[in-house]
Amino acid sequence: MKIAKDGLRSIVRIGYDGRVHKTFRGTDADKRFENEIRVLKVLEDRGCEFVPRYLDSDPETLTLVTTNCGQPAEGSISPGKAQELFDELEKDYGIIHDDPFPRNITYHAVMGRFCVIDFELAQVIDRDNDKECEAQTFTINWYGISIDGKRKKGNEDCLAAFASDDGWAEELELSGELNIAQRGAVFAVSDGMGGNAGGGYASWLAVKELRQFLPAVMGKFEGNAEPLRHLALAVVDLNNYINRVADAKPDVKGMGATLVCGLFTRKEMHFAHVGDSRIYKYYDGTLVQLTFDHTRIGEMERKGKINEREARTHPARNVLNQALGTGRDAIQPQVGSVSLRPGTWFLFCSDGLIDGLWNNRIRNEFQDSEEKGRTVKETADAFLNESLRASGKDDTTLMVVRVN
Repeated sequence: MKIAKDGLRSIVRIGYDGRVHKTFRGTDADKRFENEIRVLKVLEDRGCEFVPRYLDSDPETLTLVTTNCGQPAEGSISPGKAQELFDELEKDYGIIHDDPFPRNITYHAVMGRFCVIDFELAQVIDRDNDKECEAQTFTINWYGISIDGKRKKGNEDCLAAFASDDGWAEELELSGELNIAQRGAVFAVSDGMGGNAGGGYASWLAVKELRQFLPAVMGKFEGNAEPLRHLALAVVDLNNYINRVADAKPDVKGMGATLVCGLFTRKEMHFAHVGDSRIYKYYDGTLVQLTFDHTRIGEMERKGKINEREARTHPARNVLNQALGTGRDAIQPQVGSVSLRPGTWFLFCSDGLIDGLWNNRIRNEFQDSEEKGRTVKETADAFLNESLRASGKDDTTLMVVRVN
């Protein structure tokens, strides 16, 4: 392991797998060890996304194991910006850091943001629901479906659900339930481009290779130190692999595919995306589109230059500037993480579903599911039926996930 810090109060090593091993020493080492574990668990329960995640600990050696939050940012962040992060910790998550200086800030390149580390002296502001939150473990229910579009024969979409069994992919049914405190699960939707032969082959390759790559490099999903980095690397590797296959097979030259994939583990969902397939999150009456379309029109909509109606009717709405394959040498996948709460819904879908469903309709269907107590299957069927009534020209694929 590489030594990242060797100080009076601790020595920090980075493992080959990216995990951070912090061994406490010096005065009150045992108390600081126990306090940092407690603080990190509270931060996870309260949904803070810019701090390390507790993975393991050894009371005998006073060693704490956490996820990796990137490189020290002391020379690249101003004291004022650093103070804003510490203020956010206290205001939004009830944690007083007690050492609020840039030396405890890192930059996570994959997330594209600053993070806060070293909580051995931090204080927890107790809240009424702390005990309830700490006791929660989450299960998820899901249901997925894919149907052919009316415009052409064959289905160029592909979807998958899988877990990891010590580095080997374990295929999951497209309908099921799982305790994600004990095991992680990945859901993926891919939409192919390049005709019946090329498009369908590209989307199949995308999910097939994703199933092989992620378990191999991450091992157990629920204990991985750098899920976003591995998801981003997976998407980049998929792009290169699909291009190599296309170069070797003249009949599928130029084939490509979109991809959205989400890793559910412990109390978070980590995702990666390229293209114009989408992930939506619905919670407590609010719908959020987590992914942004990799199109010029999508960028114009995000910047407020056009509205949803104008984006849907624009003649260039389906012209992608990023996708897997298509001969593109380099891509920059969007990645991110969201904290989970009981009652949260997620929708993974290809653009075939979106052709017939406006965002407001998606929100209303989720709201109806909450009010009527509909299952994930009933919710997925409702989305599909509404979309087919309005369009149904393109292949339509979706996966609905609910956190319990």
